[in-house]
Amino acid sequence: MPRIRVLEGWLADRIAAGEVVERPASVVKELVENALDAGARRITVEFSGGGFELVRVSDDGEGMDPEDAALCLRRFATSKLGSPEDLRRIRTLGFRGEALPSIAAVSHVEILTCDGHVATRVRAEGGSEPRTEPASAPRGTVVTVRRLFYNTPARRNFLRSVAREAALCLDAAERHALARPDVAFRVVRDGREVAAWPAEDPLRRASRILAVPADELLAVEAQAGGVRVWGFLTPPSFTRRSRSGQYFFVNRRPVTSPLLSRAVEQGARTLVFTGQHPACALYVELAPELVDPNVHPRKLEVRFADEGRVFAAVERAVRDAYRSRPLVRAVPLSASPPPAAAPGATGWQVREPAQLAVLEAEPRARLPRLRLLGQLASTYLLAESAEGLVVVDQHAAHERVLYERLLRDRTRGAHAQLLAAPVTVDLSPSEVAVLPEVSPVLRELGLEVEPFGGSTVLVRSVPVISGRLPPEGVLRACLREGLWDGAPTEGQRAVERAASVVACHSAVRAGDALSVEEMRALLQDLERCDDPYTCFHGRPTLVVVPLDRLEGWFLRR
Repeated sequence: MPRIRVLEGWLADRIAAGEVVERPASVVKELVENALDAGARRITVEFSGGGFELVRVSDDGEGMDPEDAALCLRRFATSKLGSPEDLRRIRTLGFRGEALPSIAAVSHVEILTCDGHVATRVRAEGGSEPRTEPASAPRGTVVTVRRLFYNTPARRNFLRSVAREAALCLDAAERHALARPDVAFRVVRDGREVAAWPAEDPLRRASRILAVPADELLAVEAQAGGVRVWGFLTPPSFTRRSRSGQYFFVNRRPVTSPLLSRAVEQGARTLVFTGQHPACALYVELAPELVDPNVHPRKLEVRFADEGRVFAAVERAVRDAYRSRPLVRAVPLSASPPPAAAPGATGWQVREPAQLAVLEAEPRARLPRLRLLGQLASTYLLAESAEGLVVVDQHAAHERVLYERLLRDRTRGAHAQLLAAPVTVDLSPSEVAVLPEVSPVLRELGLEVEPFGGSTVLVRSVPVISGRLPPEGVLRACLREGLWDGAPTEGQRAVERAASVVACHSAVRAGDALSVEEMRALLQDLERCDDPYTCFHGRPTLVVVPLDRLEGWFLRR
């Protein structure tokens, strides 16, 4: 007797359903996508018991006639594909004809639909033969799903709590609402409306769902190489510890994309504090034949024909968005006044007015016009601007200045300083091990090192910016244990990583007293930077205490 046999239809349907219907949120996603493909302008999503008891999606789309309604629960029955060529240029959210049959295989389904002329009701339970009957209904479709996974209890046991599954259902609705701000959405949970978004402009929809004031969001807009990237991004003051606030859409399809997430991270690098992530709603638009949505059972991921082009477009768009607006951080007006200092105790380094210099920015400057006041606690530079009191972190500011100068001088060939006498350095075994791999990167930055026998090397040149650091210190900083663990050791990323190390160790430190000339030079150099508002770790280089805040502290308001 043969051991291989063809599975019965009911069992094959339930197995196939497991690939498409992972949880109640999958049902919400598939039904909303069908509604959008049907041209709906108003969609209502209802669910109860975390979606296990009920999921209902109502729309005012084009509906179905009786013949189409009778076929819609058949597996691989679809109106969206007619030829192999259609599969190469997918323009709809759904296309396989799997969603409704898969849902019907593990639940009780009722579909009430009308094409504007004739209304039809279709019912099926657990993959049974669909039953149709005439009905009465306005134009559109209502799909009701009850008792999800009632015939596959093992699947239910692996899912989360009712509250968590309900949150995922809401998230699925939010993603599609963000994808289509021109469509009105309403969400009802356990009989209570929990969200309602009228048809509105994309900025307002993004503001609602990202929970960030519209005037705080940065507009993203770029187009190159047939790829358009647009959307909205939060400034560094609204970043999060996780990527949960990042929403990506490819040709208006909500997707989960490590590629796009990495592109955002790369574009925000050195502008957002390390370990923090900007929230965003980013829309990538390109020709349908250049993207394949048929690579994931639940259509959550896509594959690009040219990933490098898409990555570069998103990275550049994010970087340009951050550079489009001054990212000065202001002390909030609700901040508490500073505690009173002890009598006679001050942290100020007082300078006579005659010593102070006025720094006036050039017309192209992105920093505000500053008037230097002095230095506080040998750590912060104080300046006056039209906005109020400006406090500059001297170490973070100098890091940014040196980092950009090193990368800029590298392209000009003026980055290396030859030593009058080469310096010998004895390396540890771990440093010896990593040196051959990173030597080409160090050489690009002006750090020329060559073997001198055993674990000893000769340092023949150092980066020009490292004047405060001895050659041995520069080399050891670049070879320090853990710096290159899992990180690229070639290419632009590696060069920038090494440059950040050199800049960090060469910059002035907190506690270094600076002369007026040094302070003036630092502010002038910072003003010339491409990204003057953060160091390469993403920490702010300066903050502003608004005049309103100062006047409030002194009870003038």
